[in-house]
Amino acid sequence: MFLVDMPCALCTVRERRKETLYLLPATSDMGVLLIDVLMEHNIAFEPQANLIALPGSPDEERVVALLRQVLSEPERQAVSVFRSDGREFPRARTLDEWWRIFQTGWFGPALAEDRFTHWFQPIVDTNRHRVLAHECLIRLQTSRIYNGDEIVDAARSHNAVHVFDCYARRLAIRSAARQSRGGVYFVNSLPSSIYNPEHCMKPTMQTLAGSGMNPANIVFEVVEAELNGDPAHLRRVCDHYRKEGFAFALDDIGMSANSLPMICDLRPNYIKLNQSLAQNVEQPMCAATIRKLVELADQFGVTVIAKGVERTQTMENLWLLGVECMQGYLFGRPAPQIGPGQQDLINLAHALERDKVPVTPLLCQA
Repeated sequence: MFLVDMPCALCTVRERRKETLYLLPATSDMGVLLIDVLMEHNIAFEPQANLIALPGSPDEERVVALLRQVLSEPERQAVSVFRSDGREFPRARTLDEWWRIFQTGWFGPALAEDRFTHWFQPIVDTNRHRVLAHECLIRLQTSRIYNGDEIVDAARSHNAVHVFDCYARRLAIRSAARQSRGGVYFVNSLPSSIYNPEHCMKPTMQTLAGSGMNPANIVFEVVEAELNGDPAHLRRVCDHYRKEGFAFALDDIGMSANSLPMICDLRPNYIKLNQSLAQNVEQPMCAATIRKLVELADQFGVTVIAKGVERTQTMENLWLLGVECMQGYLFGRPAPQIGPGQQDLINLAHALERDKVPVTPLLCQA
């Protein structure tokens, strides 16, 4: 375990020029391989005990990119890289970890400057022909648009999950309040970042109090990566949501053997089916899984939501299995603003009336 700490992406060019780039091989054989690669590509270096120094402010992007190209994955894990001016101990990172931080250098400035936004996608009740809620989807627009998965991965790479999750919850509430104070909004949550629910949720509660909304307007949605973590901690966080008056949803349910026990244990208000289940609903295994989840959800009063619904035929097959609440491009795409007035209901009506020719469902009875 290394005790050195890599400089953050916000270091100035002047500060970087005072530092030396170092490679730290895990073994002597790895060190020999690194020297061979550097010599082959005419990159100047200085062996220093068990380190390889690259003086003269080399283009670290080029060096790391080169090593990631010529080394296998196990070899990349056996090489650490860091910069140091000799006055402190930065933290060394593997080549792949360093590259992820470099590639997500946009994250720190965007968070510091509050440049993230939320887009909204409708969740519809196809039986009652109404919009049930909207999901708040975090985005960042620079020279391109970064989606939620990319942003959360960047937060993890920068060890900023706790700060970012708190920020994202509050931003979602403020963004939702600007749309409508009477609607219901699904807000993605990372329970692993909430080490103490009473303490960590205070900023969120303060934001909610100042937004004009109340807990009944918010459904905290536990994202996929959180479902396989610490079950006891997940329960504590979900119990806190319930205690404060929030509803909560479990996302990406159905692809794990833990799905059924998790529903029984946590008793969520909603479950969102893994997207591949809906998109492959014609497959017997997927149909059987959905049917089982719907039966269990009905026993506990849990609302089932199918994600990724893009075809009328998918919607009809889901109806046959008892799923009525859905989300997907068939009903509405993510957008920076919720459509004025009844626009979502118009989109829903168009989806339900689409394809005047009757469609024969392809559902394979399991």
